[in-house]
Amino acid sequence: MISIVIPTYNEEKRISSSLEKLVSFLKTRKEEIEVIVSDEGSNDKTTEIVDTFKSKIKNLKLIKSERKTWARKGLAVNKGMLVAAGDQIVFTDADFSTPIEEVDKLLAKLNSGYDLAIGSRAIDRSTVKKHQSIFREAMGKIFNILVRILTVKGIVDTQCGFKAFKRSAAKELFESQRIFDFGFDVEILFLAQRKGLKITEVPVLWYNNPASTVSPFKDSLNAFFDLIKIRLFHSDKKGSLLDKLFYAAYRYRTFWRFSVVGLSNTVVDYGLFFLLTNVVGLAPLASNPISVETAIIWSFIWNNLWTFSKRQTEKSITNRFFIFQFVSLGALLLSQTGLLILNQFFGIHALVAKALTIPIVLIFNYLLNSRWTFREASRGRANWYAYIVFIVLLSIIYLILAL
Repeated sequence: MISIVIPTYNEEKRISSSLEKLVSFLKTRKEEIEVIVSDEGSNDKTTEIVDTFKSKIKNLKLIKSERKTWARKGLAVNKGMLVAAGDQIVFTDADFSTPIEEVDKLLAKLNSGYDLAIGSRAIDRSTVKKHQSIFREAMGKIFNILVRILTVKGIVDTQCGFKAFKRSAAKELFESQRIFDFGFDVEILFLAQRKGLKITEVPVLWYNNPASTVSPFKDSLNAFFDLIKIRLFHSDKKGSLLDKLFYAAYRYRTFWRFSVVGLSNTVVDYGLFFLLTNVVGLAPLASNPISVETAIIWSFIWNNLWTFSKRQTEKSITNRFFIFQFVSLGALLLSQTGLLILNQFFGIHALVAKALTIPIVLIFNYLLNSRWTFREASRGRANWYAYIVFIVLLSIIYLILAL
């Protein structure tokens, strides 16, 4: 059996025409074919129109999903591919930019031993019967260059919405899928190459649909970020140098996020410190607590919303805030102590002295907040007695030095 998967989202103006073409196509076929329309939360009449074709298309299935995220085509394709029962599974764009009759070209390649056969508009440009605008084609070419540099090698058109898979390959690849927007094609091909599957590009007819909802700039930008995500999600610490770099970035992503927040936090802290000491005229030791506390509040908000947002903690946001404040008190004491020693004992300028304390404070903050404030509930209770003792010792050291 052959399965044809059609992803849809608000396709009421085009889906009827496509399904009529499919009805005519199916009349010429002898093999059993199932058609799966996978709709990702359309809010128009797409699904109602599809329902009217159930009497015309024998094995027509409609998957209705509630659109809970901004992801579109990739998620719809994923759901359709994973429920498909065919030995060969094809997905095609809902507008049939590539005529469905071209499917025999892909199926012939699967029958000859390939695991994936993907339609291509780039191998033979004469097959493109109706072109996109010059700008859209230029954006596409730039994106394809980036694809070949960062992810998929040797494939010149990863984005054509006309691809065929052997069932075993489809299940293996789409169960591993993590990108669900426009970059999903690249991820699937990247995984296929990683797994050593046999892939071939097949020139197919293609007619640009001027009613396409794809934004050449916005969606190209999102697709570029998807390339980065692909390398991060599927990085290999034993792979190439690029793989190792992406592995390190992804493996320690919480620390890097904390560092980015820390950098913005430093701008807030340092900027306010500069204003208070140089504009308002406050002494460094009086200005420092004000700038640090302002930065603490800024830091908590962004760490809670971004850095540790996916951690499942048992503490309420109020408890997290007060623990964060307490940890930050230790960081403040560490900063004050370092500033005191460097500025008053060694005569280093206050701004330079403060800069030298920043890396120490960053590491201190990260270690205590990741292990206490935002600690995963599954890891049990934090060793908070030791943290309190440590902060108390810092307080004593600071008071001794300050007196």
